[in-house]
Amino acid sequence: MWRLLAAVALLLAWPSSARADDQSWGITIWGLSYHTDRDADYNELNWGLGLRYYHRPEWKWLGTSGDNRVFVEGDALRDSNRGLMIPISAGVEYRIAPLPAGCKLFAVGAFTVAYYRYATRDSAVIKFGPVPGIVIGCGRLKTNVEVILRPSSEPLAALTASWTIVF
Repeated sequence: MWRLLAAVALLLAWPSSARADDQSWGITIWGLSYHTDRDADYNELNWGLGLRYYHRPEWKWLGTSGDNRVFVEGDALRDSNRGLMIPISAGVEYRIAPLPAGCKLFAVGAFTVAYYRYATRDSAVIKFGPVPGIVIGCGRLKTNVEVILRPSSEPLAALTASWTIVF
């Protein structure tokens, strides 16, 4: 555990040479989840790691802010059913407001394809769909909150939280 903490501290201390129009990389640390179905026996500590790639193409729909970026991300984490989840996402972070202390608030829209391995059932499924969310970015640290949707009369399945360290 101390090695992980040392690596995170090193990344935070490492000076970032990325400009707003450059590409950059991030390491995502998962996480937490909150499920609307409070009667289910979900694990809400969903630890895992991911790698995120940011890019700022010159697309009109991204607007004029250099903070608006597209990204792709691949992760591996323990899901709420205590199995392996491997999601791959493509999306956009769009700055919507400045916050105190130089932080920024972003709206996020992503499309995710996820492989779920259910160890208790000895089965696997692939799920896909939109994943909206918000991000609070403060320097190289971004706090991500995603909304997990489901096709039903109650579309909110869960909220998840992760942290991305951009370098």
